[in-house]
Amino acid sequence: MIITMATAAIAQRSLQPAARLWLGYGVFAALLARSSASVILNRYLDPKCTILESGEGVQQSWVWQNTGLDSSCYDVNVGLGCDFRCNMKLVCEYKTGSGVVLKTYDDSNCLNNVLNSEPMAEHMTWLEALALFEGNCSKTEDGFWMKFNTALPKFPDCSAFGAVESGASGTAAAFETTYDLKWYSDNSCLEEYQVTGFSSFAYNSFKFWVHRGAQHCLDYTDETVRDLSNFSANVISLDIKNFKLVCGNNDALGNGVMIRPYLGEACSGISGDARYWREAFYPMNSIALKEFFNAECTTWGNLWVKMDRPFDPRHFPDCSSFACKSGYCSGGRIQREHTGASKYVGDIRTVVTQAQDGANLARRQAVEFALSVAILAATSQLVFVN
Repeated sequence: MIITMATAAIAQRSLQPAARLWLGYGVFAALLARSSASVILNRYLDPKCTILESGEGVQQSWVWQNTGLDSSCYDVNVGLGCDFRCNMKLVCEYKTGSGVVLKTYDDSNCLNNVLNSEPMAEHMTWLEALALFEGNCSKTEDGFWMKFNTALPKFPDCSAFGAVESGASGTAAAFETTYDLKWYSDNSCLEEYQVTGFSSFAYNSFKFWVHRGAQHCLDYTDETVRDLSNFSANVISLDIKNFKLVCGNNDALGNGVMIRPYLGEACSGISGDARYWREAFYPMNSIALKEFFNAECTTWGNLWVKMDRPFDPRHFPDCSSFACKSGYCSGGRIQREHTGASKYVGDIRTVVTQAQDGANLARRQAVEFALSVAILAATSQLVFVN
């Protein structure tokens, strides 16, 4: 019995190093699986992605670099967006077709310097790019087909940046989000303004629609519910469609934001002349405009307006450098910020003006003295006749 137990103990001890080895290998494999995942992108000749193309770059390895920073960074070899071996990151940008851009970095975590940047697929919409990322057969720009052997482990949501499908213009799919603007009767924006047949202002609700695939491109539509039978005249449409918020201030009085209309879908094609914010909406200086976009209660004529929520900073441009910053600006006078200097106490004149005043006084005294001498000399030569 003792021998058997001793033998078992010896056998157990002899197996422990191997067991520890296998355990360590298992932990390493698990960590490796979490830190990176390899996906293969293949090129095909047919739309069902069954016939592989031959030649260089038809198979491309994508190894995800899990840096723990919610990054879509991959180590890729020659093929899509890469000439040899690249540290490539998927990022979102406007006006790039699919909305996805391939950026090449000089480090494996895709954090340092960008070496190259190019659109991933200008011929695709976002939904087509999404299908590719999810492992579906997709068309290449040169007429072939491509497919990942499995879905990418990580990619960004570029739905707001990518183009929409043909025919989707004007539908809900063409817009990223909306903002509701309402009018109020009080300066706390608690009492909604009611439109009646006797109202001098026949509007109380508008909506901003944010276009997909084009930065700062919006629609502005009347959402007022009114009983038209109570109106003696037709309501004038104040809708503004397909316009972009741009920076500018030609007369130096505006808040820096201007409205530029476009003829093409999603603010594309030919554009018209930019209009001032005050011409399209209502005069607001830069301070009031900031409050407006921040969903604060803001003056609008003898009424007040407020958004249902603040604008996403990505949906309007930062035009603060263009804005009228002091004095009489469109939408109200802006006081120049206090510099922090202490108030001046004493003579209102400066040292320079005091010196100038002293010189002027000396000159005036010299002229008066010379004039007095001349008068005296002339008087002494007068002859009086009785």
